[in-house]
Amino acid sequence: MPVVVLAYHVDYWDYMGWKDPYGSSQWTVRQKAYVEAFNLDTMFTPQIVVQGRAHCQGNDQDALLSHINAASRFPAPSFQATFQRPTSECMQVTFTGTLRSKVDSQGVNVMVALYENGLVTDCPKGENKGRVLSNDFVVRKLEKLCNVKDISAKKNVSGTVSFPLWDTFHSSKCGVAVFVQNTSHQIFGLQNFQIPEYI
Repeated sequence: MPVVVLAYHVDYWDYMGWKDPYGSSQWTVRQKAYVEAFNLDTMFTPQIVVQGRAHCQGNDQDALLSHINAASRFPAPSFQATFQRPTSECMQVTFTGTLRSKVDSQGVNVMVALYENGLVTDCPKGENKGRVLSNDFVVRKLEKLCNVKDISAKKNVSGTVSFPLWDTFHSSKCGVAVFVQNTSHQIFGLQNFQIPEYI
């Protein structure tokens, strides 16, 4: 089973004297939703969440592999992606295809994450003082492509998302992941795309 890793950098450690340049309150809110879903007492890092259904300490390799092996198998969506760069500050991606899974009346959101690899950051303060931190699969932007309900697995779905880009954006370091999630942030299939060199 292919595994797509997405790293959401939280911002609740900023008080320790070093602000993670990729941290976001949006990702803190997302983790809080998992804390509630798993009936946890508190948030912690590093935490790994597998399909929104299981979690473990990020440095517990045995638990992580166990969760991945036990994870439900969902068909990957069959989207075709068209990338455009209408301006230097923006990238648009249009998706067309099927979810390959039936969606009931509860509905799901189709989400698109823009992530970046090869990030290196000096850490002058805080718990990691003096270290150089290397990070991959860092989610830089997350947008909702669409919400769907009451559709068959073969029904065509389409939509476009726009991502504002940052000064150091380079397509060779970035990728796009499309995933289907319900209101509890459980994941029901995903698809990964490399960004074309011309973008």
